[in-house]
This record gives sequence, structure tokens and C-alpha cells, in this order.
Amino acid sequence: SSLRPRSGFSLLELLLAVSIMGVIIASLYGMFYQVQRGLRANVTQVDVLEGSRATLDLLTRDMTDMAATDRLLGTNLAGHVAYWPPVVQNLMEGQRRTNLLHELTFLTRYNQEFSATGYRVLFAGNGVGTLSRYSTNALPWAVDPTNLVHSVLQQRPERFVPVLGGVIQFRVVPYDALGWPMIYRPTNLYDPEVLLSPDQGGETRYAFTSNALPAYVEVELGVLEPQTLAQYEGFAAGSTRALEFLADHAGQVQLFRQRIPIRLGAATRPFFAQP
Repeated sequence: SSLRPRSGFSLLELLLAVSIMGVIIASLYGMFYQVQRGLRANVTQVDVLEGSRATLDLLTRDMTDMAATDRLLGTNLAGHVAYWPPVVQNLMEGQRRTNLLHELTFLTRYNQEFSATGYRVLFAGNGVGTLSRYSTNALPWAVDPTNLVHSVLQQRPERFVPVLGGVIQFRVVPYDALGWPMIYRPTNLYDPEVLLSPDQGGETRYAFTSNALPAYVEVELGVLEPQTLAQYEGFAAGSTRALEFLADHAGQVQLFRQRIPIRLGAATRPFFAQP
């Protein structure tokens, strides 16, 4: 019996099969890339959002119980722009955003014990640093509460505890009971216990003394995403390339804003309604 020749694949069929396999592999790679990108985005959101929310919760717990010394010229709350260079970032349509870093010190009270707490952004030579916290406490007959505030203002950076890294914006603005921002004006609208003066960058340096407190405090917090922060840290400190890198990555800054009510500050009102 004669053997029948077996038919094989033609060259065209082989090329078609290889092409189909190539399309399938490329599609799988694209799908895996999108899944990996989504997972990385979720990790970034968890890292930034959870850390920032925890920081805002800490600030809220600290600041909502702000208290007054009830002593002549005793400082209850003081804030000003830190001496780090601000970072200006490019936005859409030619607009720009200036990121500022504030320093904040205030008093709280639990029963008879006063505590002074300070927040600063440290190691921000290029405008990005670590938000840090320091707190000290004492009984009023042992240490004058005003001296507690001064001790926080004079503390060395190494005494502060790190709270959140990659901070590019930390701005704290006091508000009165009518919801107006308490900013510097040539004519002061408030009692002499509220000291408002011009600060760098068009901001306001403020101090609340004696029995004066704001009704609210608004906190603006800007945090660089972890991958962007890692790339930024690869540049030399203070270099022009580092500043240019930050200027072009405004989209990688997560911004948070929260207005915190001060329980004992509702009585602070301007002398007349503001325009």
C-alpha cells in the first residue's frame, strides 16, 4: 500500500499564526502594564492620602483645644512664614502657584496643665521638607505659660519629632467668628490683643495674646507624591535643576485643606463688618 503524503502548514499559515501570537502577547503586555500602573497609583494614593489625613487629624486634635493664658502680653498663638525659599510651580494657562511654609506655635490646656506645641517644616532648603512637631507642658505655678511658648520658639530642630515627609505647602490662616480671614490691613479691625503685621510673600504674621484666640484656623497642606519626591531627592540640594523639576511637577502635589474650629475662640469679631 502506498503512503499518502501528509499535508503540512504553508508558509503563509505559519506567518499568520506568528502574527496572531504577537498580537496576543502585545495585548497581554499592555493589559499587565495598565494593571501595574493602576496598582502603583493606588499605592501612591494610600501613601499620600492616609499620611496626610492622619496629619490633619493630629493637627485638628491639637489645635481645637487651643487655650489662652489670660495674662497681659501672654502669647496664645503665633504664626509666620518660615525662612525657607518658596517653591513656585507652573499651572495650566500660564498660571502659577506659590507654595509657602509656615511655622506655628500655640497653647492648649488640660485641667490646670498648659502645653505649648509647635509645628515646623524642617530641612526644606529647596522648599520641600518634613513637617515636624514639638510639645512641652507644665503647671502654671511652676512655669509661666508664656515661657512655654517661648521655649518652643527657641527649640533646636533635632528636638522636633517628624510627622510627614515631602511637604511643599504648609499654610495656616486664622479666621474670626464671622468667617473672615484675619490678615494684615493698615487699619486693624480687632482688639489690641490681636497683633497682625505684614510678612514675606504677602502673608500675615500674627500673634494672639492675653485672652484672644481665633474662631477657626484653616490649614493648607501640600505633599509631593512618593515617586516624585524620590526623583527630586536625586538632585543636588539648592541646585537650579531641582527647582526647575519642582516647578514642572505641580500635578504631582496632593493638596489638602481643612478648617478647624477653636472651641474657646468664638468671641473674636472685627469692630465692623468687612467689605
